[in-house]
Amino acid sequence: MKEEEWKETNWLDNIKPVKKLPFEDGVFNAYYRAILLRNVEFCKVVTDEDRVTCVNMTNKFIQKALNTAFYIHTNQVDVQDVLTNVDVEYDQEKLFYFLYIVYKELFRRDNPIASKVLTKVRLNEIEEPSKEVFYDFDCKNAWDYLLSNFHLEEFNKNMFSIMWFKYRKRLIKCKANKYEAFVYNLYLKDVKNKTDFTRRRPEKDEYTTRLQRAERGYIDKNIFDEV
Repeated sequence: MKEEEWKETNWLDNIKPVKKLPFEDGVFNAYYRAILLRNVEFCKVVTDEDRVTCVNMTNKFIQKALNTAFYIHTNQVDVQDVLTNVDVEYDQEKLFYFLYIVYKELFRRDNPIASKVLTKVRLNEIEEPSKEVFYDFDCKNAWDYLLSNFHLEEFNKNMFSIMWFKYRKRLIKCKANKYEAFVYNLYLKDVKNKTDFTRRRPEKDEYTTRLQRAERGYIDKNIFDEV
């Protein structure tokens, strides 16, 4: 992502909601920050103060997407108005993430409008690095769903090693070195000892059972079948 200062959009800020987002839905702010926007910077980071500012910008971005999905769900704003205005106010990368969160929130609420937002998300799908790693957008969506089951704990190489051996030729299409680079850059950026973790399956496996349980809760269970 380009290191540029992000300015808040005005159109969504001007919406005066009749119903406000339920307080308990705020937990999803942490989920999207940990999974989806884990490695996305909304401003240039030089100092610790800059980092705090960027975290605040990220939180506001996520909150705005959460609110927008709720406004659509409660018929306080028309989805077409949202799709038209965010096209103008966000660049392609931010547009993708914003609409992706809106889609996932509408989907979580079983709102049929989610499919309309998903169509727009597909049109603005960012090319890299996900496109090199996963077979298609649906595979990346399933991957994010699986990770959501672990977002409250610290990620580690052992987990991603298990996921490599379980989902290569299912969700993941790339070679091992490309997968490792993707994981280190997006999820394990602060790990100093960046060793290979795809050569052999870990002897200690505390994740397969949990992943299988997560698969059973996903809407498209067939996506986890081997290609």
